[in-house]
Amino acid sequence: MEIGVTIYPHFVTKDKTLASILADVKIKNYDFVSIFPHTLGLIKNGVVVEKKLRNVETTLRGVGIDYIVRMPTSVNLRDHIYYTRHFRVARAIADVAIKLGAKVIVMQSGRTGRLDLEIEAIQQLADMVAPFGIKIALENTFSVKDTLYVVDNVDRENVGFALDVAHAFLSAQGDADKLLEDVKLGTDKTVILMIHDNFGKFFPQVEPEDALAYGVGDLHLMPGEGNIPFGKVLRLFGEVPLLLKVKDPEKFAKVPTKQGLIELLTSL
Repeated sequence: MEIGVTIYPHFVTKDKTLASILADVKIKNYDFVSIFPHTLGLIKNGVVVEKKLRNVETTLRGVGIDYIVRMPTSVNLRDHIYYTRHFRVARAIADVAIKLGAKVIVMQSGRTGRLDLEIEAIQQLADMVAPFGIKIALENTFSVKDTLYVVDNVDRENVGFALDVAHAFLSAQGDADKLLEDVKLGTDKTVILMIHDNFGKFFPQVEPEDALAYGVGDLHLMPGEGNIPFGKVLRLFGEVPLLLKVKDPEKFAKVPTKQGLIELLTSL
């Protein structure tokens, strides 16, 4: 089973370089990382910053770990008002993936706007990266059904589903049975399974610093710190790659080894 971890932008600081973080991940035997190219200075005003590509590529290859790339979460290809700006950034990320040799691009589906615009845009991006053997994995912002509708209508062999289990749990409002029903809808199309924990609660709406106290929202907790039955979820899948998404730097630093994470997930 391949397992990767997400390198969130705020993990990289002047005291903790990208290279040192990658080395720590490799020591724990993880297979790949997910990176945000735009936060590494590779995109400015929707254009690839070519002169910075080599340094990032050297760092990634020097550590010797595989990597996938992540679209900015602000990208909303359903936004008909600022569509051109969103698409320009998305196309730049696709260009970076080609030049870095990444084989997967993960992007979230839009929240609101025109579905037809998003479908057409993803078709164009998929056709752009297909000759380079790159897949686009569309992540459910929340609803599994909504995202699968987009994947089905894009209808490209290199476009699949990035199933974020924690987002699906929020969409199911913390109902474990409903979560498993929703997950089953996407098992055949899932190219990567994203794991982090929460309590399945949206309400009441609180300030960000109060969210954990109330147990609401997309908390990005370590598996086992919330209520998601990961063991039952994993039994629905074969050898699909997993991607751990933990945002707290201290929790990230204490992430177990790959084998330790497997044992944790299967016990839940």
